[in-house]
Amino acid sequence: ENEVAQSEAAYGKPFANYWMHFGMLQVDNEKMSKSVGNFFTIKDVLREHNPEVVRYFLLSSHYRSALNYSLDNLENAKKALTRLYQSLKDAPTQKAQLDMTWVEKFNKAMDDDFNTPLALSVLFELSHALNREKIPELTATLYHLGNILGLFQHSPEVFLQLGVSDKLRAKIESLIQSRL
Repeated sequence: ENEVAQSEAAYGKPFANYWMHFGMLQVDNEKMSKSVGNFFTIKDVLREHNPEVVRYFLLSSHYRSALNYSLDNLENAKKALTRLYQSLKDAPTQKAQLDMTWVEKFNKAMDDDFNTPLALSVLFELSHALNREKIPELTATLYHLGNILGLFQHSPEVFLQLGVSDKLRAKIESLIQSRL
């Protein structure tokens, strides 16, 4: 109650409508602890990893489950998010209505105790449908649902090139030009 009072007084806005207790954070299958020496802050993580990849990693586990932070799990999150972005890369971008069948599936997952892993699986099913059938309604729906989870903050072209050095990018461009 004290934290709520201080925050509301400082910012002049309600603090939160909902409180959620998360499962324990583990680091390489050990409880995160200063005494063990495996403690770090979110600022430390964001210096090394794209915020959207970290967000995807956090969403990939149910909020009440223990979450195992490891470089392998972050790499898996990056690969999964990359697959979603690849589906959007060549997708049609004209304005379109949402496909309500997918929206309802997504909402059902989220209404099931904020089941973000299930909601992410809906995004993957939708991306597979988009890969088969490049129609604007599927593109618009995938962007819409991903944005609800804070995903797709970059254009596919930008995200898919994050982490690629200028030197490597120049080499790739020269190889492309030599093939022409």
